[in-house]
Amino acid sequence: MFRNKLTISPLLLRLLTLNILALFFLLGGLFSIDRYQQTLEENEFKKLEDEGRILSQAIGRTILPTDDLRSQVIITREAQETISYLLNQSRVRIRLFSYQGDLLADSERSVGYQTRVKSIKLPSLQEKNFFRIFFEKIYSYISLLIVKTSKLSIYKENTLQQAEDYEEVLKALYGEETRFLRQLENGKKMFSVAIPVQSYKKISGAIMLTLDSSNIENKLKDFRFEVFKIFFLALFLTICVSIYLSVNIVRPIRKLATATRNINPSDGRKISVPQFTDRKDEINELAFSIKEMLNSIWNRMDAIENFAADVAHEIKNPLTSLKSAVEVANKTRNRKQLNKLSKVINQDIQRLDRLVTDISNASRLDAELSREGMKNFNIRKVLEGTINFYNRDKKKIIFNFEKNLNYSIHGNKQRLSQVFSNLIDNALSFNKQNAKIEVLLKSNKNNVIIEIMDFGPGIHVSDFNKIFERFYTERPSNEKFGEHSGLGLSIVKQILEVHKGIITAENRLDKNKKICGAKFIVTLKKII
Repeated sequence: MFRNKLTISPLLLRLLTLNILALFFLLGGLFSIDRYQQTLEENEFKKLEDEGRILSQAIGRTILPTDDLRSQVIITREAQETISYLLNQSRVRIRLFSYQGDLLADSERSVGYQTRVKSIKLPSLQEKNFFRIFFEKIYSYISLLIVKTSKLSIYKENTLQQAEDYEEVLKALYGEETRFLRQLENGKKMFSVAIPVQSYKKISGAIMLTLDSSNIENKLKDFRFEVFKIFFLALFLTICVSIYLSVNIVRPIRKLATATRNINPSDGRKISVPQFTDRKDEINELAFSIKEMLNSIWNRMDAIENFAADVAHEIKNPLTSLKSAVEVANKTRNRKQLNKLSKVINQDIQRLDRLVTDISNASRLDAELSREGMKNFNIRKVLEGTINFYNRDKKKIIFNFEKNLNYSIHGNKQRLSQVFSNLIDNALSFNKQNAKIEVLLKSNKNNVIIEIMDFGPGIHVSDFNKIFERFYTERPSNEKFGEHSGLGLSIVKQILEVHKGIITAENRLDKNKKICGAKFIVTLKKII
């Protein structure tokens, strides 16, 4: 059964698979956009550093100087109000450490002696659409599958914090601006920047700014969501295009496949190959080629049928003659008549042998031509070799050709040599005694032309359409019956058709417009 039960074409599945696979590679890249993420992290650090420098300078101007550098602390009312204002305006967590390493202020706990109410931003009341919820579920699931093992240290916070708990704070107390990246227990990253607080060019403390990666994660998620929407739009368009291609390509191919599957000689010639004349593409060319192939098959079957009928007819004649001669020979005892009948039987046997040989060669010709390869060669050399063979004992053929011309063609040397041999044999059999046949080789822009001319009686007007038919013989009156099978010119035409060549015949006329011979013209395509 020819897959009639399939609802989806295998070709459509391949189109969808290949097209969608490319989109999934694009989608997979969304989960490894490291460069974009690194850029966001670098920008986050720079913002923290800029904000930290502003805070450091503002706080440094409120420091109360003392004689003992190490006992400097920030105790002024102005300092407390400045810190409180800056902390309220900041989006990050800010911690201020004294030079001795004590925590003086924390934006999440208290500022000096003032307690601070911790505020938490409530989630938006705007409902997320189904598409966003679906994306976030898929994103979370895939993120868990491809999460990488982090080499960052885990952020820990003691109840009583000291500068020594944080490496970056210790470096800041020594005058070095330091950034540090840690990981929280929930998997997010913690950005940390420590900057020294200076008063009169002397370090009196350090400020530490920390921020988790929630903002970056949201940006990455929003970016991926936008690309995810584009992906689904591209996926929808891909499916539509694939279905369109299926309708316009797969369906016509299926029709053609069904038509070819139903080709069966036993069903007659009622098979109709669908044609797509409204399409100017390869599908129309394929349909036309299949129709031509089917016609070629029917023509070949007709040719085989006609060939079989012709063979039966040609063999039947000598067999009938043999049968009559044998019957007469059995009834007569006349010595002379027996000898005469014996000669007839021998002639019929030779004729049968010649017929069988020629028929065998003709029947194998198509198969042999399909097996034998073709190549480029100079046809002049093949003609010269064939003519030299006939002129080995006595010069019977005059060969003329135009020099310095291109005579290269694409074909089979052996088969074209057979063409010229058959044409020369035919010309010699009709030629006048002691007259020489002429072979002329010419070349024009696209073709190589070979003309073979004899000085015989010419071709009767009614025979022009018959001379290339199988078993057709019109021999000279002085030639014995049965010397030729009538397949020579038919084989010539058959070989030239394979080479996409043309053969024509015409009579030659003298000055008085009388027939003085025949001329066969072979035209072959030239390699330019």
